[in-house]
Amino acid sequence: MNFTVTTIARSLAAHLAPVLPGVQMLEDPAQQGVEPPCMFLQQRYSNIKPHPGGRWLRTIGVDLTYLLDYNLPDLQQQYSSAADTLDLCMEVFPYTDGTDTALLRAYDRKTDIDSDGLHYKFELRIFCGKARRCCKDADPEHRSEGG
Repeated sequence: MNFTVTTIARSLAAHLAPVLPGVQMLEDPAQQGVEPPCMFLQQRYSNIKPHPGGRWLRTIGVDLTYLLDYNLPDLQQQYSSAADTLDLCMEVFPYTDGTDTALLRAYDRKTDIDSDGLHYKFELRIFCGKARRCCKDADPEHRSEGG
C-alpha cells in the first residue's frame, strides 16, 4: 500500500467532508487564491524504530490545520465546535491510496487553538517488515498498528 502525506490528506478530506461541509482540504498551505474555511495537513516529524519480531514501526506526527476568516465575531466558538467535531470522528479514519484501503488510527490527539487557527495534532503509527521499506512510499507491507 502506498502511504504518503498526499494520500493521507485526500483520505481525510473524504472522511471529513460530511462533518465539516464547505471546508476545502488543501495539499499545500501556500496555495494561492484559497479562501477560508479550509484545512491542510502538514507532517511535523517522522521516525523509524525496530520492533520485536523483525518489524519496524514508522511514526509520523501530523498537524491538521483548520482556518476560518479571522474577522468572525464568534471565531473562538467556531474553532471550539470544529475541535469537538474532530475529536468525535478522528479516532480512526478510512485510508486509501487509490488501490487498497485500511483504517488508520490517530494516536495522541491534541487540539491547540491560537490566533492563526485550529491545530489538530496527532500521530500515525505504521508497521512494516523491513526498515528500508518503511522509508519508501510504495510498500505493500505497510500496516496500521493493530491491524
